[in-house]
Amino acid sequence: MKEQKKKQLIAILLLVSCFVSGFILFSTSDQNTKRLKSLAQADSLIQQQFSSFNISEDQISVAITRVDSSFARKTYYVGLPYRFSKTQFHAELNEFLHPFGVRTPARVTFPQKDIDIQLSYRETVIRTISLQTDPELSLQQNDISLLLSFENIPQPEIISQLNALAEPIPIVLKIEQPMQVQSLKEELNGRYSSVIFWFQNKNGDDLIKTNPEAARARLDRLQDISPNSHVLITGSNAKPLVSKFNTLTFVDASKAQLLHEQLGKKVFLEKLTLLQSNTRSYLALITGTETTVEWLIEELPDLKKTGARIIPPPKMNL
Repeated sequence: MKEQKKKQLIAILLLVSCFVSGFILFSTSDQNTKRLKSLAQADSLIQQQFSSFNISEDQISVAITRVDSSFARKTYYVGLPYRFSKTQFHAELNEFLHPFGVRTPARVTFPQKDIDIQLSYRETVIRTISLQTDPELSLQQNDISLLLSFENIPQPEIISQLNALAEPIPIVLKIEQPMQVQSLKEELNGRYSSVIFWFQNKNGDDLIKTNPEAARARLDRLQDISPNSHVLITGSNAKPLVSKFNTLTFVDASKAQLLHEQLGKKVFLEKLTLLQSNTRSYLALITGTETTVEWLIEELPDLKKTGARIIPPPKMNL
């Protein structure tokens, strides 16, 4: 009798196990994966990517190859300026189409560096995108400069994130005394290549703007103990003050737009996007936090897609 109860218990446990396994399989299956409803949807998705990269209809021509009576394959021939990043387009297209079950193997042709991208769905090539350099096209680029200011050296995670961007975006470290510069450089130990120092008073105000005499003395000391340092200038009338410090490099942020977390994400991103079309200033001084760095990393690919190029901030001509 006991043996029979054991068998019944085992059977029940096996049944429960099957139900649990089935539930886990169902809940963790790729149920959220989208599927193409039609080839027309594939064309629509391709057009969305063209639009996001500001590729106009004039740059695109389409050839149709009849495979059989029920299927025709389109090839999109896309003319692009020399500086257009074809690899970025391919990477973002792949990320965009992956949830639909579409693979995007590609072949690069040298020396032109043209790229043929095949859109493969269920082991069938349904579309081809041929990215070709057109020497008659020029990429409309807008140069912008970005600075990230911090009260202290950023956390290693933030430094790693900024290094991964591989863009000339300096960090700005606020200091009160020249001696801090050397200790901060030693603490950074070369982990970030572009560092600018910003003299401030105890209230957090720009020292060069609020107390030029004190600033002159500290700049003189800085030139002795750490020549070749970079110093931030935010005042428009600072040139006479700093003109004698020929071993220091001064970065002009007098016309910078000030961006910070308190603006909120929507306004922050809008101001960042408008920066490349601003005739007054192409420089942003961003108060660095985990949040603003996250917002910047999120927006940077879209800025570059629309023609923005990140350049080092302007230096003051002495």
